[in-house]
Amino acid sequence: MAVRTLADIAALERTPLDERGLPRSTFAMLRASAERFGDKIAFRHLTQGVPEEPTRDLTYRELFRRVTQAANLFRALGVEPGTSVSMLLPLLPESYVAMIGAQTVGLANPINFLLEPQQIATLLREANCRVLLAPEPDLVPGLWAKVEAAAALLSEKPTLLSVGDFAAALQRQPGDALTFARDISPGDVASLFHTGGTTALPKLARHTHGGLMLQCFVNAAMQDLREDDVWLTGVPIFHVGGANCAGLTALAQGATNVLLTPAGFRNPNVVRHFWAIAERFRATVIGMVPTSWGAVLNTPHEGFDLSGLRFCVSGAATLPAEVARQVEQRLGRQVCEGWGMTETHGYATMTSALGVAKVGAIGLRVPYTELIVAVVKAGRVERQAATGEIGRVLVRGPMVFAGYANDAHNQGAWIKADDGADWFDTGDLGRFDEDGYVWLTGRAKDVIIRGGHNIDPLTIEEALHQHPAVEMAAAVGRPDAHAGEIPIVFVQLKPGASASPEALQAFARERVAERAAAPAEVRVLAQMPLTAVGKIFKPALREIAAKEALSQAIAGLVEGVSVEVAAHPKHGALARVRPAAPLAPATEAALRELLGRFQIRTELAAPE
Repeated sequence: MAVRTLADIAALERTPLDERGLPRSTFAMLRASAERFGDKIAFRHLTQGVPEEPTRDLTYRELFRRVTQAANLFRALGVEPGTSVSMLLPLLPESYVAMIGAQTVGLANPINFLLEPQQIATLLREANCRVLLAPEPDLVPGLWAKVEAAAALLSEKPTLLSVGDFAAALQRQPGDALTFARDISPGDVASLFHTGGTTALPKLARHTHGGLMLQCFVNAAMQDLREDDVWLTGVPIFHVGGANCAGLTALAQGATNVLLTPAGFRNPNVVRHFWAIAERFRATVIGMVPTSWGAVLNTPHEGFDLSGLRFCVSGAATLPAEVARQVEQRLGRQVCEGWGMTETHGYATMTSALGVAKVGAIGLRVPYTELIVAVVKAGRVERQAATGEIGRVLVRGPMVFAGYANDAHNQGAWIKADDGADWFDTGDLGRFDEDGYVWLTGRAKDVIIRGGHNIDPLTIEEALHQHPAVEMAAAVGRPDAHAGEIPIVFVQLKPGASASPEALQAFARERVAERAAAPAEVRVLAQMPLTAVGKIFKPALREIAAKEALSQAIAGLVEGVSVEVAAHPKHGALARVRPAAPLAPATEAALRELLGRFQIRTELAAPE
């Protein structure tokens, strides 16, 4: 049935989920697609990201054969339920072959290859890794040495395979049937996806086969997906957007997925030639994170035939309202904005492709997923928030993950309701409107607290996004000895644009209605720090702001003191303050007293 409103979602849910007949596993899903779509192309892969280059194509029938071979290979290498195939792979057809093959025999464990060796080793150990896949040095320069360094930290060494070795080994395995027996149930864990920043130690979230199949089902329902759709995918496989929301979802529908080079949207060619690529493949579905939308909108789309485009998707972070308006004005298509996280297998809310798109909202809750906005106190739901009232966004249901692999990470992740039920605490703040649309108002930890007054960073960022020269904006709290925090904002300008920090600050002050939220400073960066999937990495900005605030305060007391701020697994962030020479007792006491005025945790280190 067509889904347009919350009432349509409720009507769809009248059929119990277990009567939907969803596939029991990703392997069963792909087998059904291979039987139905046969020689239709599942993946088309671009190597360079230029419009006319030849593609490497893989049909549904051949994809299923290779997945079967991969599962047989991994089983021969000792992988079984409870153990994993870890993958530090870019965007390749082989990445999906390995992922589904690993899910069939044991666990898939895609890992961000931008992590450091120590972090990678921690994930490999926690995932009980038996086989480790990584690209050759010429595909991702510098990665192979990092992989070897991570493997060297393990007491039990996994089998290490390059992409070329993996492809060659597949040919030596039977592909007509599995060589082992395994009865996979929907509750079985399929993947271990890590979540967390690029500096703090990440956590492994357990994805189930049933959760993945439900994700595919609700994506198809909310986005009106069809077997003749052509997707353009530039999000890596270690992110749920690339693996589940685009990868598995497209395969479940019989769509064709164009993989935009190994580097995806991090490849400048992909951004530069994006509209030509969309025209060449007659793209019907375009999905990106907000920063990628901002980048491709800076390239001219006029003169390209985009008549096949049905709708646009944005996820991973809140899409600035001004960017959404530009998409609709320039392309004549509404943006189906969604929200979700690793812990929900992908999207948990979505603007229906057939419904009304409200710019700034993240859509309706998806079918078979409960979502509330609640007032939370002392780790319990005190009450559900009224319509329009801001509260903590909580979710539960079969699409919520099966907890973290390390049980220590589950402590404090769940909120109790009066009925004893556990709700997963997303950490997001939001509100419902009268139509059931969800509006995010920030992250609980992102709220800037100025003198006890909560400031939503989004209000500042939206103001700066209205400036014609601004491509990205991110507001954070700068530590302040008197107010606790004061708001500042970092911006990245559009290519070729110019604007002074003073002009941008004045522009923001005119548009931020709340006086306390007016930014105390605007910093222009040549390059905004981003995660591997293109989200603005605010922890790095907070570290910059904290270092500058502490350095300025200390300079008025003593010279020659260095300040370094970095993520800390216990304190969130730690500022290490180191004098160049030993301090007199009175000076040291005064410095400690000064540092004690700041909310950020500090440590006075001995001189080197």
